[in-house]
Amino acid sequence: MMFTPPERFRPARADWMQAGLVALVLLALYALTSPRTVSLEDDGLFILSSYFLGIEHPPGYPLFTLIGHVFSKLPFGSVAYRVHLASAFFGALSGAAAWLCARKLIPGRLPAYLVAFGLGFSPVFWSQAIIAEVYTLNTFFFLVLVYLGLRACPPGAPPDPADRRILPWMAFLFGLSLSNHWPLMLLVAPAFLILLWPRRMEMLKRLPLLLALFVLGLLPYVWMVYRSLQPIPISFDGPLQSFAEVWYFISRAGYRGVDVSAAANWLDRLQFFRYFALEALAQFAVLGTLIAGVGVWLQRRILGDRIAAFLVAAFLGPSAVLLLLLGFDYDSVSKHVFQVYPLPAYAVLALWMGLGFAWLRRRFAIRVFPAAGGCAAVLGIILFVGSRSNLLENYDWAARYAHAVMRALPPNAILFVSGDVDLGPIGYFHMIENNRPDITLYQWKGLVLGNRLFHPLRTSEETIQRKLRQFIDSAQQPVEMTLTTYGGYGRRDHWLFNEVDKSIPDPRQVIVDIPEETRRFFEQSVLHTHDSNAWIAFHQDELRRGYAELLGRSLRRGQPLDARTKSDLQALTQDYYGALGLAEGMFLNPNGFSAAEVVALLDRARKLTPPDVPKAYLSKYFAVRGILRANLNDRSGAIEDLKTAISVWPSPDNRAVGSLEEIYQDAGDERALSALRERINRLKRKP
Repeated sequence: MMFTPPERFRPARADWMQAGLVALVLLALYALTSPRTVSLEDDGLFILSSYFLGIEHPPGYPLFTLIGHVFSKLPFGSVAYRVHLASAFFGALSGAAAWLCARKLIPGRLPAYLVAFGLGFSPVFWSQAIIAEVYTLNTFFFLVLVYLGLRACPPGAPPDPADRRILPWMAFLFGLSLSNHWPLMLLVAPAFLILLWPRRMEMLKRLPLLLALFVLGLLPYVWMVYRSLQPIPISFDGPLQSFAEVWYFISRAGYRGVDVSAAANWLDRLQFFRYFALEALAQFAVLGTLIAGVGVWLQRRILGDRIAAFLVAAFLGPSAVLLLLLGFDYDSVSKHVFQVYPLPAYAVLALWMGLGFAWLRRRFAIRVFPAAGGCAAVLGIILFVGSRSNLLENYDWAARYAHAVMRALPPNAILFVSGDVDLGPIGYFHMIENNRPDITLYQWKGLVLGNRLFHPLRTSEETIQRKLRQFIDSAQQPVEMTLTTYGGYGRRDHWLFNEVDKSIPDPRQVIVDIPEETRRFFEQSVLHTHDSNAWIAFHQDELRRGYAELLGRSLRRGQPLDARTKSDLQALTQDYYGALGLAEGMFLNPNGFSAAEVVALLDRARKLTPPDVPKAYLSKYFAVRGILRANLNDRSGAIEDLKTAISVWPSPDNRAVGSLEEIYQDAGDERALSALRERINRLKRKP
């Protein structure tokens, strides 16, 4: 038994009320589960840009910044929580829009509830609805445009001439959506051309009006450029004073090296396709995804060729097509970066789930109450899966990390921060909550913070290094750095940050000094914790490796260890990053540990290698072993390991490159040296 979609569905008052009810339920869920403080991902940066009406990272996301600023003025909660509510608000409205889209495609209200709440409860969508991110607003625009497109060109019926206002509204909203996240919306643009194909002649006739409204929707970018010219605390890339700079920023040209890794290959893409398939299964707890498979199978027969083609194109654009365009290395962090991009695809999957559910109900003549029970059961399973990944999330870890750093800093310190992990949380507490007002923050590359020492788009690398050297030389306050080091002097490494020691001219000299307070943070929040959130887990891994390296550097041969250090060493040797860091530290230890001891730790690390370890860290294993072999005069073994390190991670930043160059130079092997340098030059030219 088949059914057809409602041809001329127009929401009645009851429909609007039920869509509103969906939004209220989801808003309550997100508001209750949203972190009350700053988190990782881009959360801290979006909070900062929203609060200060600043410029976010490329392409700027000016619409979310303006909306986030409005929410930052709410009279309750922390500033972080208020901006989180902006994502929650549009996540809730996305559920309402999904409900209305389902009503346009599928007869009956029960499938609409399955679609709306299924999307709202799904793990990834929920995770983005409770932090400061742009993806729920992007999904909201997508679903509103789907609803308007279905009204303009309904399935199984000719366009209604009375709906002349819909196309202008769609043109304006599409332009506005590009002011939030243009890459994802452009990926679904071909799908909307398929949906609106019956009105193609009308679109051509009204093209001047539609283009004007589309451009009107892009006005937030004009505000963004104007705002960048003002002295503001948060301004990524600084004042945009020429068309070339504006285009460089909005087009994300500076991120080409991030979007396409020199080390990525087709195996990485295949692994990402596998990962996406598993993620799609997980979003609706497998059962819901299988029901969606029924919808996919039957959509052409029920909805017709055009609507089916639209849904398939809208699903593939921000998922499979995007994977073909991106060139990520497949690792734990890149998976998490990609994880949020397919939210429009998951919205389509939710519509397919509603379609499959409605067909199954009609096919097996299931009555109202059993059908409602089945719908509730599916939603209950999805809610359970979403709860496990969101309610158990360690959202306050970033706050604990920031407080640990700031408590340990000396008075009146200058602190150079690097990126999302440190700048966002530390910047939030310092600049918004006025924690440690005595310190001064700078961003190492001149990004994000308005008090930059140089303009990142107009300053050569040589000039940057000269200005940093002049600034550090003239600074009277302590100069500290997180997640980076300065090569001009020696340093005192306090683990969570390191201090430039201008009394030590040798940049290779490191004095290890881990304060008791930061050591407690290590033991409580890093040593034994392996968070499910990939951003937190990656930072914990790097902190474990860094702590282990410092511990390895500071060990004294023959000196008995206290019980606490023994316990730390034992735990670190059970972890890939810990064992690797210990090997690096012991190799650099001036007390001279034997090669056998270092090799034993390297072998231990090799056995503990995670399947999705970043290539840079896998390469580090071979690089350390190769340098060790070179020091033992095992030239052939060193070359083999160093070449393997470069093959694993073919990047100009690979430390193995310099070591291999030294070996070739010492051996007078000009042919091999020339081939290596040519290969590195090719890698530098590759985006």
